[in-house]
Order: sequence, then C-alpha cells, then structure tokens
Amino acid sequence: MLDTNLYASELRYRRLFEAAHDGILIIDPMTRRIVDANPFMTGFLGYSYEEFIGKELYQIGLLEDEAANQAAFRELQGSGSIRYEDLPLLTKSGQSMAVEFVSNVYQEGDHTIIQCNIRDITARKKIVHALRDAKDQLARHTADLEAVIGLRTAELRLSNTQLETFVYSIAHDLRAPLRTMQGFSQLLVQNHAPSLNQQGRDYANFINSAAQTMDNLLADLLEFSQISQQKMELASVPANSVVQAAIALCQQEILKTGARVEVIPPWPTVLAHSTTLRQVLVNLISNALKFVSSKTPHVRLWCEDLPSGIVRIWVEDNGIGILPEFQERIFLVFQRLHTTQYPGTGIGLAIVQKGMERMGGRVGLVSSPGNGSKFWLELAKAPAAERNAEYRAAS
Repeated sequence: MLDTNLYASELRYRRLFEAAHDGILIIDPMTRRIVDANPFMTGFLGYSYEEFIGKELYQIGLLEDEAANQAAFRELQGSGSIRYEDLPLLTKSGQSMAVEFVSNVYQEGDHTIIQCNIRDITARKKIVHALRDAKDQLARHTADLEAVIGLRTAELRLSNTQLETFVYSIAHDLRAPLRTMQGFSQLLVQNHAPSLNQQGRDYANFINSAAQTMDNLLADLLEFSQISQQKMELASVPANSVVQAAIALCQQEILKTGARVEVIPPWPTVLAHSTTLRQVLVNLISNALKFVSSKTPHVRLWCEDLPSGIVRIWVEDNGIGILPEFQERIFLVFQRLHTTQYPGTGIGLAIVQKGMERMGGRVGLVSSPGNGSKFWLELAKAPAAERNAEYRAAS
C-alpha cells in the first residue's frame, strides 16, 4: 500500500529541488559521483542534465583537481559538512565565477546521500571589491586632504604669527614718537602760552589729545598682540579670586562713577589662564561702567554650571544695550558703535574674544537697546582631583 504522507513529502521536496534558485547536486558518497542535479545547476554551469550524471565535482569545474576532490570528501566524512565561502568555479564555456559551496551528509531511510548547495556570489564579490576600492580611495583622498589642510593650517599660523609680530613691533615702536609729540605739545602750552594766541593754544591741545588717543590705541594693540602670542598653559583657577582681582583693578573707575558691583556666589574652580581671565573680566567690567547713559552703573557677576563640565560666567550691566545686528561685530578689532559719545579704542572686546579663544573657551552676549547687556564666558570646570587638592591646601 502506498504511503501517501511519504509520497507527498517527496513530491514537495522535488518541487523545491526543481524550483530552487541555487544550484543543488546530489552525490553518492560511495562513488563520489553526481546522481542528480536541479535545473538551476544545469543552466548555471552550462552542462546538460545528462552531462552532470556520473561526474565528480572536479570534472565539472567545481574543485581544482582530483586531489582537491578527495580532500573535500575526507573532510566531509570526518565532520558531516563542509563550507567554502569563496570557491572558484569554471563553467563549461570557460567563464570563471565565485561561489559559496555548502555540502552536508543526509540519511534518507536506508540510504546516505550528500547534498551540495552552490550559490553564485560573483556579483556580491564585485560589490565587496568595489566597496573596498572605494574605501581605499576615500582613505587616500582623506589623507591627501588632511595633508593639504595641515599645510594650509601651518601656513596660516605662520602668517598670523608674522602679522601679530608686525603689529606688536609697529605698536611698540610708534609709542616713542607719540610720547615725544605729547611732551613737546605740553611744553609748548606751558612755556610759551603768552606768545600764543587762543587758536595756537587750541592747536597744541588738539595735538596732545590726538597723541594721547593714538597712544591708548597702540597700548591696546600691544595688549591684543601679547594675548595672541604669549605662551598660555591652562591650570586650575579659583574663579572667585580672579573676579575679585579684576574688580580691584577697576576700583578707580568704580569710585569715580559711584557704581554698585555685586558678586553673587557660589564660584567654582575653572580651567583657565589666570592673567588672561583677569584681563577679560577687567575689560567687561570697564565696559559695563563706561557704556551707561544717565544711570548709576550697576554690575552683577555670577556663574552657572552647564552640562558636560562647562562653567558659564555672567557679567551683567544696566547700560545702553546693543542692537542684535551689531552683537557679533563688536568682538572685531576697531569696531566701535559709539565713536564720540563714549571713550575707547574698539579693541577691548576683541581682546576678550581672543583671550577666551586662547583658553579654549567661548564668549557671547544677550542684549537689547535700553535694557543693558549680559556678557557670558564659557570655560571648562577644573578636574575634580585638582579641585580637591586645592580644597585640602586651603583648609
């Protein structure tokens, strides 16, 4: 009597065997010869079904030679399966291809068979090779670009250094003749006033005033150049002590204007260059005292912790404020928004920005006309080990 379940199972297997999109070979383990091949396999290698039957694997170009064929079967007998990820294959027409080869030993009832599955990976290999070539080419282009950027950066640094050295030299050398102009114009007014009419005295005073303005400008240029060029090693700096030192340097202006200065704790320890940070704060406090209308200056300083170990220091004033369209421009050298009403050279905020850049920090502001300005400075908080050491030393 026919076993319908067995028949149905064999029928399903045969349909899968015939419809598979991978090559399938059935091999007799005793003779190592092909006893069956699916249609995909015959079309893939270009042999007819009859040409497959009775052949060994090396005879259809799947293995290199008989020795390779025997070695594969010994491995198969030992482990029950073999797998070659990238096996060269030669078709009947002589076309070279790459295949993935998997072979397993199966038991079907009383019979043992070997099933070999062959998948064409030629296109996949081309893609892998193309990707590898593209990656190598990208790496070469990246290396070339990095070399060009490195060269351009070195050239730019050299150019900046030369320019800053030139500015320093010019500013330093020009101050001597300016002082001479100031001295002789003052002597002219003091010693020869009776022989000068009012217009002559006014001219001498104009010369003295212009020389003083130029001297202040050159002094600020020197300071900007020094901040740009000086060697700067960052260290753990208690922010409160630097703030107090900056306020002390501004004390004369504070007394002159009757300003109220508030320092709101707490203050952390930051990673900075103490002298540069002090100069940055002096410039911001001086601006806060200077750019007011008829009000008594009121300056507030405080700080806040930001994510990722950043400290933001705020310097707030009740001054005239700054229009949004000018808030980036004010950090450039010689950019003055009020050329006659308020004194200054237009370099103070450029020094602030350059100092923050040299310390690896940032500067910005929040402001609107008539509502004052809030300048902020961002620096890294000092490492915990350094803060603890300072705390132990202080106690």
